[in-house]
Amino acid sequence: MSKEKDILLKIGDYIGKEAKTKFKSNVEFANVCDVNESTIRRILQGKQNISLNVLKRICEALEIKMSDLLIACGN
Repeated sequence: MSKEKDILLKIGDYIGKEAKTKFKSNVEFANVCDVNESTIRRILQGKQNISLNVLKRICEALEIKMSDLLIACGN
């Protein structure tokens, strides 16, 4: 597995775990993030490269620091 794919999977997994504790569904999560639900689904599956703007909105919705997410997924 490429390192790029590996980091996307780790980020998607981390975001997914956090989102499940705060939101009832991916649709609700996507609405709060102001992102299409299909984009959220691809991010959670590790199939979507994430722009910094989208990552910032996701982190704000999850009430986590972007730096904490990147540190947790970088190991």
